[in-house]
Amino acid sequence: MPTVYNRENIGSLIDIEALYQYAPCGYVSFIPDGTIIKVNHTLLEWLGEQEDDLLFKKKFSDLISKGGNMHFEMFFRPMINVHGKVKELSYELMGKEGEILPVLLSATTIRDGNNKIAAINAALYEITDRKKFEKELVIAKKQADLERKRFAFLADLIPEIIWTADTYGHIDYVNERFFQYFNIDHRIVHSRRLLLRIHPEERKLFMTEWRACFGTGRELNITLRLEGEQGIHKWHLIKGAPHQDEYGKLTKWFGSCFNIDDHVKALQKKDDFISIASHELKTPVTSLKASLQLLDRLKSEIQSKKIISLIDQAIRNAGKVNTLISDLLNASQMSQGQLHLNKKSFYISEILKDCCNHLNEDLHRVTFEGDVSLTLFGDQDRISQVITNFINNAVKYAPQSKIIKISVRQLSKSIKVAVIDDGPGISKDKQEHLFDRYYRVDSNGAQVSGLGLGLYISAEIIRKHDGTIGVDSSPGKGASFWFTIPLSEE
Repeated sequence: MPTVYNRENIGSLIDIEALYQYAPCGYVSFIPDGTIIKVNHTLLEWLGEQEDDLLFKKKFSDLISKGGNMHFEMFFRPMINVHGKVKELSYELMGKEGEILPVLLSATTIRDGNNKIAAINAALYEITDRKKFEKELVIAKKQADLERKRFAFLADLIPEIIWTADTYGHIDYVNERFFQYFNIDHRIVHSRRLLLRIHPEERKLFMTEWRACFGTGRELNITLRLEGEQGIHKWHLIKGAPHQDEYGKLTKWFGSCFNIDDHVKALQKKDDFISIASHELKTPVTSLKASLQLLDRLKSEIQSKKIISLIDQAIRNAGKVNTLISDLLNASQMSQGQLHLNKKSFYISEILKDCCNHLNEDLHRVTFEGDVSLTLFGDQDRISQVITNFINNAVKYAPQSKIIKISVRQLSKSIKVAVIDDGPGISKDKQEHLFDRYYRVDSNGAQVSGLGLGLYISAEIIRKHDGTIGVDSSPGKGASFWFTIPLSEE
């Protein structure tokens, strides 16, 4: 029959002396003058001492380093006499072989009938690992301070503005170039004053983008004008990237601010030239097309097959030239903010077939997915232009893709249209530049026509509709070019 334990017999299971002797901490008792009267096995083992060599022969202060002895006399004794206890005082014990053992000491007193201290019981906690950690922490802190100073030194040498911000979007560091450009006193960074330095036309856009990036954790990338010395605004490219720790937690934002004023003004001059040249070319090309159309109607009266072939070739080339000029004019209008939209509600099915009419069905076949009967609210011609551009790119860069899919789906607050091919796909490093002006993907060394403006124009059209545009692709797995348009405002 098993033994039943209760409060009366539970004491038989506990060996108080063994608990004292082999506790994970050291125990020592000494009288007011410091003479040791009791010590446990754990402390003897730490010190490499024998009990008979300590009891009534040595004082507790004999076990402490010289520096610790001064602290023991000046702090421990007054505190124990006044309060009757001390807690976690740091000392270094000296072992028999000269080794040093860092400990934390906590002690209480035992008093006699006259309320005088009869003995002091002390518990010692070995903190070698803790001391090592604290030392490593100090070294790490010094190293971090050194790296921070090195970062600040290098950042101050850079001719562009460098900044960091906390997870809430509050700027907590800027380099020397920041104070030079804005001509303000060092270490004084007022967010509201900085906002006033942004050109009024871009201020609201910046605030919206800033809050969106810090709210979602996506990278910041925005171009705007900043007011420097003498009240002159110059174009800058502001970039910011979030930094995450090893657990994926957002801890910091690092950013830069590049002065691109000369670059922007050079682009504006080029756009002005392109706009003027395109307008000048538009008139003679229109006349040329009219003449070619007249010749096309007279082909039945022409006997020479060679001349008929040349007329067809001239019509095709004139169409290409006209398309290039239209792209240049569109790009010029968009860069100057002159793109105007004629928004209305229309069925997406009204434009899908028109976008595919020019395809050779023997080479490419278009299939539809989703709900093509959905209604879009936007500029019908411009949306058609975007879809046509996506289809043309699928034909141009994925000529072996026999099937081109057009997907139309309704999301919670928008409608998504995607053109999907089974071509060679696009690498990640190229995807981020696809919607830049004049950028063309190198199609494995093959020559492709165009100015690299189609996707740029498409992106501007979608942004003007308050939508989003993008591409999902990876090498060898085709590409899906898509855009979203907010649901009808009706």
